[in-house]
Amino acid sequence: MELPKDPRYLKYPVGEFDPRWTAWNCSRCSVCKWVDSWHVKSWKYASVCPQHKRYRFDSYSCQGKMDLALNYIDKKITLKDSSAVKDVLFRCTMCGGCDAMDKKVRDGETLKLFKWLRQKYVSELGPIPEHRALLDSIKNYDNVWLQPRTRRNVWAKDMNIKDLTKDKAEVILFTGCTYGLSQELQGTIQAVGKILKACKVDFGILGEKEVCCGSPLEKIGAEEEFTRLAKQNVETFNTLKSKILLTPCAGCYGTIGLEYDERKLKKNFKVLHVVEYLEELLNSGKLKIKKELPLKVTWHDPCHMGRLSRPYVPGKEIDGVYEAPRNLLKAIPGVELYEMERIKEYAWCCGGGGGVFTGFKDFAQWTALERLEEAKDTGAQAIVTSCPWCESNLGNAIKGMEEKIGLKNLIELITEAL
Repeated sequence: MELPKDPRYLKYPVGEFDPRWTAWNCSRCSVCKWVDSWHVKSWKYASVCPQHKRYRFDSYSCQGKMDLALNYIDKKITLKDSSAVKDVLFRCTMCGGCDAMDKKVRDGETLKLFKWLRQKYVSELGPIPEHRALLDSIKNYDNVWLQPRTRRNVWAKDMNIKDLTKDKAEVILFTGCTYGLSQELQGTIQAVGKILKACKVDFGILGEKEVCCGSPLEKIGAEEEFTRLAKQNVETFNTLKSKILLTPCAGCYGTIGLEYDERKLKKNFKVLHVVEYLEELLNSGKLKIKKELPLKVTWHDPCHMGRLSRPYVPGKEIDGVYEAPRNLLKAIPGVELYEMERIKEYAWCCGGGGGVFTGFKDFAQWTALERLEEAKDTGAQAIVTSCPWCESNLGNAIKGMEEKIGLKNLIELITEAL
């Protein structure tokens, strides 16, 4: 029987995105709410969607947002009809858990649809109040922390690192806003610099000329401002003619590596997370880890290093930077790795992404506490990760816990073992 020639029945061409097709073809099966059934290990940690588990109503789930999108596209509702629309759209960490589970059963683009809806919301109603300060900070200072541009280079003082505005280098070290400007987290980027120098890597930094990668803007729906930064960054990086762009920030890594490609921005350099590069240095014998660190740890997979870092290929597993951090941990004498139940593409988000850390701290902390509980259940003494947003949000949640667990950045852990 021939199907009616109606766009809702047709599959959109590979590589293209059709919001209505994605919304209409959701079967409302609830797969988006849970870890793939073949990988569930317990009822306690079976959920994959923080928003749905926290707020319970179906409208907060991926399939609930499909109904919202379809009714909006068909002009049955507007985005300003109810104040609840804002909560449904923006109390979401954009972690991609639902998207990864959806891709286990079909090739829909649910996360792209959420981004599209947020862009529509911002273009029609403006940014939500909770995100205006973040947006203004990037517009005025090119970073998310209301810091003057001159502070971008403070962490590298007296480290004798190449200035890429004056010299050439094989590797661009892109520090990112948070590692570069947060006094609490600056130790990580300093540790990266020390390791690279010890391994005699030819690298340099842009210092105060570095600007935000745009990741927060892309997630909160400020597409116009994001595109401006993305184009500016790619033009700057291409001009440097370096072979590799290296970053310790998971958000920068996923954004420059994947989202810039989604906008068809041509790059003449390879994008690597520092963890990937350190594994290469380890395998080549340039990085030598000798000191014993007796410590039981568990690894938290940042969303932007995992399921949000690679283009989806139909029929293949959701890819990401999963093995490199685990291999580095196993290479440290004395370190024992205890895995959580939800790992790799099934990992539970830390709660800090998608503008939630900035706009909805109560939800961000609730999400972090569940991850820390899961980490404690492994018997590990510390949870290790390599993302500034994960570190900040998990770190804040640890302060309020009765039975605390340690928090380590993988880069600093490696520095301790050198």
